[in-house]
Amino acid sequence: MLFALCLLFSAPLPPEERALVVDGRPLVVPRTAQVGGVPLALDLLVSAEERAIVATLVHRAWTPRDPAVDPAHPEPPALLAGRAPDVELEHAGARIDERYRLLLWRLPERLRGLPSWLGVAAKQSGIRPLLPHKQPPASAHDALDRVLADFSFGLSQSRTVAISPRVTWVELVEPPPGAEDLLFDLPPSSEPPLQPQERHDEPVLLKPLPSYQPVEAGIISRLDAGGRRVALTFDACSTLDRSFYDDRVTRALMRTNTPATLFISGRWAETHLRQMRVLAQNPLFEIANHSYTHPHMTEVPPERQREELLWTQQILYSLTGRIPRFFRPPYGEVDPELAEQAGQTGLRTVEFDFPSGDPDRHITRDRLIAWVLAKARPGSIVVMHMNRRGWHTAEALPEIVAGLRSRGFVLSQVGAMVEAARAGAPPSDPTGRRGRDR
Repeated sequence: MLFALCLLFSAPLPPEERALVVDGRPLVVPRTAQVGGVPLALDLLVSAEERAIVATLVHRAWTPRDPAVDPAHPEPPALLAGRAPDVELEHAGARIDERYRLLLWRLPERLRGLPSWLGVAAKQSGIRPLLPHKQPPASAHDALDRVLADFSFGLSQSRTVAISPRVTWVELVEPPPGAEDLLFDLPPSSEPPLQPQERHDEPVLLKPLPSYQPVEAGIISRLDAGGRRVALTFDACSTLDRSFYDDRVTRALMRTNTPATLFISGRWAETHLRQMRVLAQNPLFEIANHSYTHPHMTEVPPERQREELLWTQQILYSLTGRIPRFFRPPYGEVDPELAEQAGQTGLRTVEFDFPSGDPDRHITRDRLIAWVLAKARPGSIVVMHMNRRGWHTAEALPEIVAGLRSRGFVLSQVGAMVEAARAGAPPSDPTGRRGRDR
């Protein structure tokens, strides 16, 4: 047996293959994958269950990636021996126009009793909103370092099994505590996905953003000058499980005829084109800005803040035909400088006077209902989530809506509440177009 093993390594391998030794076992693998015809060196070997990989990385703000977001703008295929990746994730880079990408192909061999994967960590630069990539991805040490750093939160072991180029072997037995909770499965829906009223087969075109006027830089947390209005607001964040969408929230709002303001991240909008059309066509929903990649906005320089705001403005305008008037900072983090930057781009900053608490998996449906009904008061702005960060949001919404209305509150979009507060109008007065107050 030893003699046969020596023969295996003494015979020259084809130039497209290389030999690795893992735990004393020989493993012959391809050298490169092709992404859009560009060869990228395979630099990662992983032994783990697929769910452990995805849960660990989603826990560290990676997104399971949909390579066919816009059929009108197909991306160059990533192939290994003619196969597309079995798992693909992305992570925001240091700059707004770059992403880290991780592509993994499953191997037939098992390492230490676990499925094995061959992967490439790459960097995609030159990204522009709603446009196909012009630059091919490139292998990058910082991309691999990002992957390894995030794997380390659930890591069993990591070591180099080859150099020139480096291949790192990661063994991941289980994800970090709580990570799998981010992959919770919604109960299967008996209803088909919501569809736009009109079918759109034409490509999505990025429209120039019309000129905008600066607005006051104040921060709105509550508006009690407009009577007994309460605004239910929903964030669609581009973070953690940011590629997901719980359309049960939208259905609950539609069935109860409840107006709401939806704070949409630009990246979320790009990856949910059909859903954005559904939301934009319904007058119940006011679309607002929630940054592009959901960074900690107070920790990035002013030029990055401006890019985050204006990229999202342009995306939302291109998809809805309307220019958002309001901005909610990610994580609720805001300072006077950020509010000033938002005001300069024509956006008023909107916070909330109390959070619903829906991202906390320990808050039951009944506790969520009781908390919102107990805390709401005239002028309240309540924050919830529609990107599956809310554990029981959709289940609780009908009773929250009914409870607020039974207490004499008028449910309102933020824009209608601002206008009513400015005019000092009672909540029963009309405040504009249909759907803004109920």
